[in-house]
Amino acid sequence: MSFIPRTSFPYDRVINWFPGHMAKGLRLISERLNSVDLVVEVRDARIPLSSVNPNFEKVVGKRQRMIVYNKSDLADPRSLNPVRKAFARHAPSTPVSFTSCLTDNNVKSILKYAEELAQPIPQVTLMVVGMPNVGKSSLINALRRVGVGKGKAAITGAQPGVTRTVIGTVKVLEDPTVYLIDTPGVMVPHIDDPVRSLKVALTGGIRDHLSDEQVMADYLLYRLNQFGSHGYVDWFRLGQPTNDVNELLEGVARRVGAVVKGGQFDLTMAAKFFLKQYRTGKLGQFTLDDVSPEALDAFFEKQKMYTARANVDSSLLSKRQEKKLAKLEQRKMARKATSGQT
Repeated sequence: MSFIPRTSFPYDRVINWFPGHMAKGLRLISERLNSVDLVVEVRDARIPLSSVNPNFEKVVGKRQRMIVYNKSDLADPRSLNPVRKAFARHAPSTPVSFTSCLTDNNVKSILKYAEELAQPIPQVTLMVVGMPNVGKSSLINALRRVGVGKGKAAITGAQPGVTRTVIGTVKVLEDPTVYLIDTPGVMVPHIDDPVRSLKVALTGGIRDHLSDEQVMADYLLYRLNQFGSHGYVDWFRLGQPTNDVNELLEGVARRVGAVVKGGQFDLTMAAKFFLKQYRTGKLGQFTLDDVSPEALDAFFEKQKMYTARANVDSSLLSKRQEKKLAKLEQRKMARKATSGQT
C-alpha cells in the first residue's frame, strides 16, 4: 500500500515572543534612521513572506531600501524566481538580492549597489534590519570579509536574539567609504496566523523552548511528507515514511542515542536533533511559504508595502545625501580659495 501523507495540520496556538530589548531596538532604529542612506532589510528565503515584519514598513517609510533574502542555499531554488518576478510587478524600484553568507554568494551585489549610491557623495551609511535569526550579523561579517578583507565584526549565533542593542558603525568598503549599522532582530509583537508563527519558529526565529520542539518536529514531518521528501526514512532507519511523529522521534532517538535513565527515549532531544538536520540543510532545500503567483500577488496587495516606493525615483538624492554633497562642494571651494591665495 502506497504512503498517503496528511492533508492538513490542525494547529491553533499563536507563539508570541517580543522581549523588552526588541521594543527598545525598534525605537533606536527609528532614531538612527536620519543618519542612514540605505536600509537593508534581511529576510529568510525559506519563508519569504512570513519573515516580513510590518513594523519596519512603518518605521522605514519612503527611505531607500534593499531587500535581501538570506539563507537562499537552504531554500528551494525553484522558489527564488517567482519572488523576483513578484517584486518586478509590485515593487520595481526596490532592489532584491538572494544571498548565502556561508559562501558569500551574491554579497557583492549589495556592495555594488552601495557603490552606486556613493558615486555623488563622499560616503554612504547602511542600516541592516530584520526579524530574529534571519542572518543579519552573518551578512555584516560577509560584507566586511568581501569588502575590506577583514574578519568578524558582529556576533553570530544559532539562537535568535543574539544582537540586543544597536551597535556602532562598521566599515564594509574602503573606496568609496561605506559604513554599516547592525541592529537587533525585531519580532512582530503579535502573529495572528498560528501556522505562520510555527514556520517562523521552525526556521529559528523564535526560541525553541517557547515553541515546543516536538510540535515543530511534527510540523516539519508533515511538510516533508507534503513535499514528497522522504530522505528522513534512510537517515533514521525507519523502513518507510510515516505520519506519526512519535514513531519518527523514537527512530531518531535510537539512531543518535538519545536515551534517558531507565532506557526510555528522550523525544525532546530527538526533536532538537531532527530540527537541526533541517536547519542545516541536511534534509534538503525547502521553502515553507506558498510562492505561487496568486499567493505573492495577494501578499503584496494585503501588505501595501511598496506602493509609496514604486512612485519614488530611486535616482533622487535623500536630504541627507544632498547635505553631504553640499558640504563636499564647500570643502572643494575652500581648498581652491586657499590654493589661490598662496
